[in-house]
Amino acid sequence: MTTNNKYDALVIGGGIAGQEAALNLADMDYKVLLVEKELSIGGKMIQLSKVFPTLDCAACITTPKMSETARHGNIKVMLNSTVKEIQKHNGAFTVKVNHGARYVKPEACTGCQQCEFACPEVRPDDYNTHLAGRKVAYIPFSLANPRIAAIDRNGTSAPCISACPGGVKPYGYVSLVRNGQYEEAMNLHLEDIPLPGSLGRACYAPCQGECTRGNLEGAVDIRRIKRFFAEHYYNKFPEPPTREINANTNKRVAIIGSGPAGLTAAYHLALKGHKVKIFEAAPKAGGMLMLTLPEYRLPKTVVERDIKNITSLGVEIECNKRVENITELKQQGFDAVFVAVGTHQSSKMHIEGENLEGVEGCLDFLRNVNIGERYNLTGKRVIVVGGGNTAIDASRTALRLGAEQVTVVYRRSREEMPCFAPEIKEAEEEGVKIDILCNPIRFIGQNGKVSKVELVRMKLGEPDASGRRSPIPIEGSNYLVNADLVIEAVGLQPSTQPFANELELAKGGTIKVNGKTFQTNIPYIFAGGDSVSGASTIIEAAGQGKKAAFYIDKYLNGLDIDTFEFDEKLPAADKNEVIAKRHPALKKPVNDTYRRPAERVKDFNDVEHTLTEQQAKESAERCLDCSNCRECHQCKTACPADAIDFGQKDELITVDAKTVIVSTGFKLFKPEHKPQYGYGIYPNVIDAMQMDRLIAPTRPFNNVLRPGDGKIPDKIAYILCTGSRDSSLENAMACSGECSNNPICSQICCMYSIKQAQLLMGALPMADITIYYMDIRAFGKGYDEFFQEAKSMAVNFVKGRIAKIFPKDQPNGDLILRYEDVTTGKLKESKHDLVVLSVGVLPNSSISRVFSNATLELDEQKFIKQIDELVNPAQTSIPGVFVAGTASGPKDIPDSILSAGTAAAEAASYINMLTH
Repeated sequence: MTTNNKYDALVIGGGIAGQEAALNLADMDYKVLLVEKELSIGGKMIQLSKVFPTLDCAACITTPKMSETARHGNIKVMLNSTVKEIQKHNGAFTVKVNHGARYVKPEACTGCQQCEFACPEVRPDDYNTHLAGRKVAYIPFSLANPRIAAIDRNGTSAPCISACPGGVKPYGYVSLVRNGQYEEAMNLHLEDIPLPGSLGRACYAPCQGECTRGNLEGAVDIRRIKRFFAEHYYNKFPEPPTREINANTNKRVAIIGSGPAGLTAAYHLALKGHKVKIFEAAPKAGGMLMLTLPEYRLPKTVVERDIKNITSLGVEIECNKRVENITELKQQGFDAVFVAVGTHQSSKMHIEGENLEGVEGCLDFLRNVNIGERYNLTGKRVIVVGGGNTAIDASRTALRLGAEQVTVVYRRSREEMPCFAPEIKEAEEEGVKIDILCNPIRFIGQNGKVSKVELVRMKLGEPDASGRRSPIPIEGSNYLVNADLVIEAVGLQPSTQPFANELELAKGGTIKVNGKTFQTNIPYIFAGGDSVSGASTIIEAAGQGKKAAFYIDKYLNGLDIDTFEFDEKLPAADKNEVIAKRHPALKKPVNDTYRRPAERVKDFNDVEHTLTEQQAKESAERCLDCSNCRECHQCKTACPADAIDFGQKDELITVDAKTVIVSTGFKLFKPEHKPQYGYGIYPNVIDAMQMDRLIAPTRPFNNVLRPGDGKIPDKIAYILCTGSRDSSLENAMACSGECSNNPICSQICCMYSIKQAQLLMGALPMADITIYYMDIRAFGKGYDEFFQEAKSMAVNFVKGRIAKIFPKDQPNGDLILRYEDVTTGKLKESKHDLVVLSVGVLPNSSISRVFSNATLELDEQKFIKQIDELVNPAQTSIPGVFVAGTASGPKDIPDSILSAGTAAAEAASYINMLTH
């Protein structure tokens, strides 16, 4: 957001008083910044039906004022913003404003509501006082000004989204599968990572590890849900549908390596309109996906279909092409290079006998099985050294090749094995033996071929640099085991040595890059994936490819890449808060779909079956909806103006102003603080603002309906002075600071209740309306006549104090009011089908806390104190700060407008004093 940062006046609050004050100053040719916390100006008045005593349409009065304010050349309106700090310096003010992200580009949004129609998630509508719902993607209300949509993300993402290194939106696609929108789920995934088929089978699912359900009976089966919709999509679309690509930029990018990082970078760069070519040293593209992940975990047909998502965009892949000189690529006309060569070299143990026939590196073994000739290990004894994922992959592969016995030896304890636990469990089910706390010290051969392995028992010492306890050999514990094949899986090394003379490498051979942008010491060369991080996972490497592509695109466009932020994630929602809010019933996860171990060890077919449609939906329905927004991006897909921007972030903006007008309005008493009235317990007890919405021309329903069952009410009760003129509030149990005793009269409650009664008599001519009161305050012009007119319309007025509201055997939702009839002193009861609580006005005093080096004084009732109420009624305790509207106390609309004019006049005088 851009702003000139210097204003004559700051007006805080965009209600009727704030707008009036801003317009008065703007018409005097002062530059005004109007800060409003909501998504539209209008304040509470725009929610009202009509105004008293004239019964003019409230919207008809305030919408022209809103339009004039929004369009005035001297007024800058900053919506969805809150003032965080105000400091006074030399008579003027420095103000820090938090401008909240709307996730919609205001300059692009046309207000067409397509995002709202597409959004699947419904939330209570504040504008309609929670009587109806609205979407998470929504326009605040029909008369909003400006009429611009917003995405209500509520400041958090689901834990599963925050946990994904690739930026994939698991909550989004899980919710779409729950709705049966499988293609939409796939398209959502393809926004981030183009390898859903591979990830659905071989991802270790960090998202699933952070699932809130995991704190209960078990996490949602996120990975298996992904596998389901990816397989569903690929069955329907063997060839990728056409995707929209940006216009050709005439920029060329070379990518070295076709693993997850290289493929993902190529995908995103191609979508941006760049010409991309991948160079792959191996005979097939896919990197580790194709070369080393066993077929039983990841069928190569799935990898090939994933790769089509990239090549269908025009990306060229040249296999059997090893690049060892990056400078030559620059000379060939490539504008940028991304190095993603991975970790395709197995580490050595450097012990005696390592060069014997039958001692192999793990990657060589797996690569030969996948794309070369499969070994015949029938009757053989195989030792696999190591405790990582590749060690377990090799052990399970050896079993499928007919090995009689496969043993994994690992020098630390089982708890410290880096392999993911489910993989170890599956291996043991299939017959792999795990020997811990032992390590080979030499390989013994016969006729040049390995026949035995000498091992030593280990014990654990102090933690080493990795944080794991160091293995220490136990003297004299050596022993021999027979072996026909030894597979070393003790680590993976990056394949970066060919570039050592061009790029700066770290000690372990990884490429040194800028941690934010992945740019190397040579500006046009970027690097990512395992060649930068060391051995990682598919999703981690792919995530780096996506991020690198973001910065490569900025570089190709000649931009300063350091000024751009990539990550659009919000903080994760608190799991304990989610569980406490949802009170979820326990739902057991869908059973594992693994084949029996004895069956699956015989072949290289999938070890698990894909979920059925019913199982996928059942799994998805276990989702707890942790964040307010699903991040399913249906709004983004639907928007014809490309106005949705999930990358927006809150901004802290500093502005200077010569004067400040506080017009922050009032708060309404929360009627749940009088529990004897049953608000929030009985659905047919509502407050007066809710009734105003029910009778307004812009009401949420076609008629006046009671919330409990949609019935048209015919016997309505009003209870005046709910939360005002009340010194008993602090006696209520669990009463917080917001319901401290409020002895003042709110002044407007009597009149707005009478207004509503008259409007109800017009809308529901047969209705019986009763107003329970202690006395009626009709102090303004025409107010007493308004009161008498209501009486003449047969509105009943009962002078009585309400003791309790309860249903008492009223299964239809009707309510009993127990009250003291003040005129007779008797306790009575009456039945009504709708009860309206005429809630009082409370001060909105939080603004006083933002003044950091001055004190904005409050009066005894916590409203902003008027220092000179008779002569300078807008003046506060801070010179240059003025108050308008109900921020200084209860007022009706005419008085609020008058006070705004006064505040503007006093502010203008102060500005003139500063400048002359």
